[in-house]
Amino acid sequence: MRSIGIDIGEYSIKVVELIQNKKNIAINQVHEKVLNLSGSDQDRELEVIEFIRGLVSSQDFSSTRIIMMVRQDKVTSRHKIFPFSDRLKIQKSLSFEMEEDIPFDTDSCVFESKLIRTQGSAAEILANAVPKKNIERIISLASDFGIELHAVTIEGLAFANLIEHWDQPVPDSPNDFVAEEIEKPLKKIQIILNIGHKKTLLTAFDNNRLIFTRSLFWGGDQLIQDIIKRYQVPALDAVRTLQTQGQLLLSKKGASFEQSQLSDILSKSLRDLVRDLQMSLLELQSEHHAEVTDIYLTGGTSLIQNLGGFLTQNLEIKCNPIPLLQNYVDSFASLGLDAAQGVDARYNMAVGIALEAYKKPRNPAANLLKGEFAKQNNRLHFLWQQWGSVAQVAAACLFVLFIWSSFRETFSTTLVERGDEVLKAQAKTVARLPRKQLNEAGVKKYIRENKKKASELKLIAQVAQMNSALEILKKVSDSAPGRDRIKIDIMNFQVKDDLVQIIGYATTPQEINLLSQNLKSMTSDGQVTSQPANLSAMPHRTAFHISFKADRGLVK
Repeated sequence: MRSIGIDIGEYSIKVVELIQNKKNIAINQVHEKVLNLSGSDQDRELEVIEFIRGLVSSQDFSSTRIIMMVRQDKVTSRHKIFPFSDRLKIQKSLSFEMEEDIPFDTDSCVFESKLIRTQGSAAEILANAVPKKNIERIISLASDFGIELHAVTIEGLAFANLIEHWDQPVPDSPNDFVAEEIEKPLKKIQIILNIGHKKTLLTAFDNNRLIFTRSLFWGGDQLIQDIIKRYQVPALDAVRTLQTQGQLLLSKKGASFEQSQLSDILSKSLRDLVRDLQMSLLELQSEHHAEVTDIYLTGGTSLIQNLGGFLTQNLEIKCNPIPLLQNYVDSFASLGLDAAQGVDARYNMAVGIALEAYKKPRNPAANLLKGEFAKQNNRLHFLWQQWGSVAQVAAACLFVLFIWSSFRETFSTTLVERGDEVLKAQAKTVARLPRKQLNEAGVKKYIRENKKKASELKLIAQVAQMNSALEILKKVSDSAPGRDRIKIDIMNFQVKDDLVQIIGYATTPQEINLLSQNLKSMTSDGQVTSQPANLSAMPHRTAFHISFKADRGLVK
């Protein structure tokens, strides 16, 4: 199975494709498009749309799960403890539990929960509320990209996939959630800062489980703007300066004037980040009765030299960079990338987003496509687009057919009733049938009997004027030559329908020919046929057998 995570940032858009081979998941390809920093928000959005469309058109993503995210600053997250651990009950209770924690109407939000751990029947969760307009924005972008989203996740929850054992069930904690916090030992938690271009994602983990997430409004862009103000250079030059020369001097001994000056600019800009971190740490320690033991750094801006040492000095907590993608790629060179360019730090958010596609129901993915945003069957929508007009015409024809059938049934019933009335009237007046036979069966019986009579009368009319066999014999006698011309003896004279057969003896064959010539005048077709006669031979006599068709006067 393949999945794609799309991370749309202020500085660049990053796309990562993961592929699963058995139980191993690896990065298959990565893409990045640096956006025009001097352009407007609309221009950058057009750049993003053009880049994704070109990527989609160049490859086949039909069987790929594509995931996007809502930024953490668009989400309200709260740590909650429920007396039950059933996910369905928790989901139904979120809107009520977070009603006082969010500054907007609950009806305009989509709620999602992340189960941190369970203890008996109780559950510790990270509840999230996302305004619907932010989800609509993501869906609209996906539509402009020409892609179908498998899920829309939340930035902090997606980033946690790089730390947590997301392929394992939610752990069951031995701690008692109901006990007083003061009676518990301090939790040892770690913080990971994903420092981006304009914002920093702060995530806190307890035993590798996400318990707190927040977006800090500080990023590398603040450093770039301070460099622009100090040196009066374009934005691209400021970015190049930060990437190639930017470093924080923990000691200015042996440093040049330019290095010291740039370090002072960066240090001054980082004070805002330090202040925000201190306030977040105090809140985190108070809310979770915890102690922060480590802070880890990642993200594009974390590549500034000595950033970890600078934060360690100011926060008095050890801060170090952390690699997060070793489990998903053997070598960045296989992807055509140089690890020295900070690939591990830049692409980790996109990888975390793509990992949401592989989560199982025992530790489900965060998906904001629910309720009115639930994924629909696009195949049905596609079929309707193709055949919708045909279906409408067919439905209209079917409706007309039903109406016509109804009227036809009504008309047929009326005609049958009127036909029965006329049938009874005619049977009574014409056929003069008795009352019991004034129906269809009685009329049919009357018709059959009269047809039989008519057939018999026609047959009688045909044979009434028919010539009898004796009349045919008389005509043959009248047509035959006299005895002074021929001397014949007729042995058999037979009339069958219109066929007349004469068998006998003649003195010579000439007499037979003369007889045949004279009989042609009374035939119906002018033909007299001669055949061999089955008579015994007689001396001085010739046997003959002639036949012809005679007109018997039948009426046809």
